[in-house]
Amino acid sequence: MRPRILLTGIPGHYTRLANGANGLSVSYSERQKQPESKDEFLQELRNISNTGNYLIGEGALRAIAPHAKQIPFWHLYNAHKNGSGFDEFNNNFDICVFTCANLLRKGLSADAEADVLSKLKMPIVMLGIGHQNRKDLETGLPEGTKRLLDVLKDREHYFLTRGYETAGYLKDQGFKYVRPTGCPSVYFAPNNMRASMKKLPNVKIGQAKTIFSGYLGANHDCIVDAIALNPEGAKPQYVIQDEFLHFDMKVEPDADGRVFDSCSGKMLGDLAFPGAERQKVPFDVRTFFDTNQWRAWASHMDFNFGRRFHGSIIAMQAGVPSLMVAVDDRMREMLGFTGLPSVEVQELEKAENRAEFVASHLAGLNASELVDRYSDRERNFRSVLREIGIGQ
Repeated sequence: MRPRILLTGIPGHYTRLANGANGLSVSYSERQKQPESKDEFLQELRNISNTGNYLIGEGALRAIAPHAKQIPFWHLYNAHKNGSGFDEFNNNFDICVFTCANLLRKGLSADAEADVLSKLKMPIVMLGIGHQNRKDLETGLPEGTKRLLDVLKDREHYFLTRGYETAGYLKDQGFKYVRPTGCPSVYFAPNNMRASMKKLPNVKIGQAKTIFSGYLGANHDCIVDAIALNPEGAKPQYVIQDEFLHFDMKVEPDADGRVFDSCSGKMLGDLAFPGAERQKVPFDVRTFFDTNQWRAWASHMDFNFGRRFHGSIIAMQAGVPSLMVAVDDRMREMLGFTGLPSVEVQELEKAENRAEFVASHLAGLNASELVDRYSDRERNFRSVLREIGIGQ
């Protein structure tokens, strides 16, 4: 008999429309949100913290068996806080899939996760768990995260990690079922992912309409990328993920009181961030709260050069050839496992001519090897899900 699957954790973009929950029932609004004022826009961004996270929940929902039921994590947490109990959840589900990301990091104490998962009397699949920095694993995690790991030691659970380093750490902690599988977002649209890799050697740097992603407001790296790689005189395209929340990016409304156009995803009004004066041509900046809209827009572009993992993955899901810049340990773990096309940030920044460096790198890629390795990782991911009993 197939297991009854509860899916929770990091959500997909569809949960933006959830307007209430009672027991096992979740109600959704039929009215699409249009967060165009400054307050509404920033609140919508706060609800997810990073729009790239939507790809994680979406990838998980697509990968696991279609009879799985998605319950928003906030509903489970509210049940814990108000003491309404977990009997209904424990009686109606056999296994929980908890979608996560860089959960093992110094800057996050996983108290809420520990509280909720301690109440679920069923095996738990920690899908996509990873670290932020290697040193965080060496110097010690926050108390809430340690408590979460203690909770998960009480009975047999499943850890599907973003890569080898997190897998090694969890095995050292005594967990038995640990499998490196990568982030579930990577396997959402596998045919388009393969198509994007096949196109890479033919990208014409300096001519290709390019999507950029990075950390505007925190550093100027993405501006340097755009000056070097964008076609002369064309507006470079930049997609927001969390810059307004965590970095020094600001926006003020236009004459109509709007900062955001819901139809196009384009930012309006007065946009400001440190380093803006360095731009040769100002960025055309967009934000997407709907992953389908994001992919549809990206599909019209020729190339993606990204310092953001999920900002690049969604371009690949749209079939757009993408090259990532490995900027931190979190990204290196995921790239190291999947083998997706990338360059090290140090190598890029020491290049005398950035455009020539990127063009040479792309020309030297073996697209067939990239596709073969990706296909192997995809087979591994789906095999592990079937082994646990939650795959399609």
